[in-house]
Amino acid sequence: MKATVSIDWCSFTVRCEPIEEQEERHSSTYDDVLYIIEGVLRLKPEQFSPMEHGGRHGYRKGVSFNGIEIYYDGNSLTMGANVSMSGDGCRTFTQFHPMEELLQIIHEGVKEGEINPTRLDVACDDHTGLLNLRRIIEVIRERKLRSRITHRRGIFNLNGSDQDEGDTVYIGSEKSEMRIRIYDKAKEQGDYDGTWNRLEMVNRRDYARAVIEALVTSGAEMGEIVAGILADRIAFIELDDVNISRCSLASWWAEFLETLKRIKLMFKEKPEMAVERLAHFFGDDLAACVYVLSEAFGDGFWKHVKDKGKEKIRKRHKTALDAYRAFNS
Repeated sequence: MKATVSIDWCSFTVRCEPIEEQEERHSSTYDDVLYIIEGVLRLKPEQFSPMEHGGRHGYRKGVSFNGIEIYYDGNSLTMGANVSMSGDGCRTFTQFHPMEELLQIIHEGVKEGEINPTRLDVACDDHTGLLNLRRIIEVIRERKLRSRITHRRGIFNLNGSDQDEGDTVYIGSEKSEMRIRIYDKAKEQGDYDGTWNRLEMVNRRDYARAVIEALVTSGAEMGEIVAGILADRIAFIELDDVNISRCSLASWWAEFLETLKRIKLMFKEKPEMAVERLAHFFGDDLAACVYVLSEAFGDGFWKHVKDKGKEKIRKRHKTALDAYRAFNS
């Protein structure tokens, strides 16, 4: 595939009826969590486990399922409950339901005053090299970017061995309601020979609400909507007119937008489970040790290791195992 579009972060709050009595004050309870899991996300309660650190963001408690986190029992009675889905969380959700269906539910909840979107990240992936980071940094230096967004920053990344870790471009400040980030996704994943560049639109609050409304109500194809939103916010141009508003688009940028327009559905990608990340670490970093110990002590040693591991297992390990089993059940 030349290009794909996906949701890489989705968070929203759900209004709940607060409990306010002499001895109890809760913005939301586990009953509200059950409603969110079954009624909003349409998943199963047994897939979720209590979070090891409890709550955060002003919430006392939380449950999670491979990147899908629900926080409840807030410090303020008006906080309701908060749903936060990371990239892995969004990919986990799409194994059960299309992301478009969740956006529809959020949109309906907004109209009813029950749901308030707080963040929505749209990821546009390029596998052809059109989003060449060095070129993008150079054209920004040459003031060939037309945008109402004035804050622009480029970062050149090196690791401890001076190996190129890929460049990153930010358009928009960290605190703004809309920010664009362009970076080398292949190098981020440890693939130093591949071509995979990602453009992320980070939309917060009113911008998140507007993007959800556009995706749900416009009636156009998914890629066409995203390309239209992106074209409204930034344009890489040729300086071929004294009036910057009349300058033509750079050919590579125009081609990228046209590639996006041909996308009909959001990309569905299998998430990486915490257990799988542990397996990669074990296989890549400890493979030689495994071989030596197996040759030296035989299978009996691994039974000893397994029994010892069972004694030392922590809550985060059990949560990872429960999530893996729930996902594959």
